[in-house]
Amino acid sequence: MRRTSIIKPIETISQQVFKILEEEILSGKYKPGDRLIEREIAERLGISRIPVREAVLSLERWGLVVPAGANRKGREVIGISRQEIVENYSIKEFIESYALGEKSLQGDKEFFANLRRLIEEMEKEVEKGDLENYRKLNSRFHHEIAQSLNNRKLYRIFADADKRTRWFQNLTLYSLRMERSILEHKLLLEAGEKRNLRQIRDRVQSHYGQAIEFLLKKLIPSTAPKPEPPKKGNRGKSEISLPHLKKKGVKKEMLPQRV
Repeated sequence: MRRTSIIKPIETISQQVFKILEEEILSGKYKPGDRLIEREIAERLGISRIPVREAVLSLERWGLVVPAGANRKGREVIGISRQEIVENYSIKEFIESYALGEKSLQGDKEFFANLRRLIEEMEKEVEKGDLENYRKLNSRFHHEIAQSLNNRKLYRIFADADKRTRWFQNLTLYSLRMERSILEHKLLLEAGEKRNLRQIRDRVQSHYGQAIEFLLKKLIPSTAPKPEPPKKGNRGKSEISLPHLKKKGVKKEMLPQRV
């Protein structure tokens, strides 16, 4: 006879603190480079510093904070790199392309009908101009695709990457262009229903490519080297040497000078 466990899983204080701090980082309340000061957090939450320290160490394991300070005992929110942005969007792109491809080959009509219903709800929010509700439906659309694989490990990877891309968007106040976004969702659905695996991959890539381009411009400063000024001669001018013209009788004084 199978026994029913009477022990119910509950969250520890440190787990609750972890969720609070994670949300504050992802929402943009804490910016890259901001210090997480245990004493201040403990006072704000009305708890001791021990669960706060445990939560901050968990955030470090998840890659959201890094050691800081002279003795490396403090913790600060990580900076955002080009690699961080590209890798997290690439994870989402790979998993969604794979999931849509699988559902497409299976001919899962119910799955695609559900996506179509979500798109119809999104269209209503476009008409009302409600960006907040549109974002929620947009998130549901992409999570439905990732969850359709029924692979918990892959979905956890997707969900973590999705949290981080939401973080990037919050830091830049990135706002979806709803009309463009709804069109891209329709094209994704169309490619899936037609079982066109190449189009599925290309359209998922295009869908996220614009977000990557925008975020890189906003979050990553340009590292392009500045052009070097022209070398100057003794009088601040660089001379043009044209020996083939000299042979034709053109004197040096007649040659053009660069200022």
